[in-house]
Amino acid sequence: MAIGYLVIQARTANDAIPLSGAQISIMDEQGEIVRELTTDESGETEVVSLETVDRALSLEPDYTGTPYTAYNILARASGFDTLFISGVPIFEGETAIQPVMLIPMERRQRSPVVTEIAIGPPAVAMDEERVQEGPEPEPRILRQVVIPNPITVHLGSPSSSASNVQVPFIDYVKNVASSEIYPTWPDAALRANIYAIITFALNRVFTEWYRNIGCFGVRG
Repeated sequence: MAIGYLVIQARTANDAIPLSGAQISIMDEQGEIVRELTTDESGETEVVSLETVDRALSLEPDYTGTPYTAYNILARASGFDTLFISGVPIFEGETAIQPVMLIPMERRQRSPVVTEIAIGPPAVAMDEERVQEGPEPEPRILRQVVIPNPITVHLGSPSSSASNVQVPFIDYVKNVASSEIYPTWPDAALRANIYAIITFALNRVFTEWYRNIGCFGVRG
């Protein structure tokens, strides 16, 4: 039986304050609760072991199935809205760190609102070809390479009216990497992909690609 690991980090106030005493339910894909946890004074749960599939499947190019097992998380705390996250991937031998950001209830709010977040499969598991949307912009290049910190992320295609948010550059890289590749790949493969992610983001900033087409942040 293959085993992976999961730890939950509960935060509030835009990730500034750890949230102790949060009640965490971990459920399988059928909705059955497999673990009940409570966050400690640092806002974290204990590291729990969960059943998953053989990590070798994630290294097999011809494997067409899902090389991990997905779990769902329900996070609740007194005085806060509830958060439900589906599709948290667990790989054999890897420890997944899942942050949960809980928002305080409004003063006159009687019951918590449930916010749902669905984690889709990594890009490497998708069959369709991904292309960069938007017209080809006129070249306009900054005088020097800039590390954008924080970096502005557009939560949608360049032409959409989605919101822009700012996140630390290192968090942007981590989030993109975790949504595109498998953590079970060899170290060299992980480094190569992470370098490509960083290079792509810096290129878009350096050439002002998104600004030239009327969008002010890299696509999320």
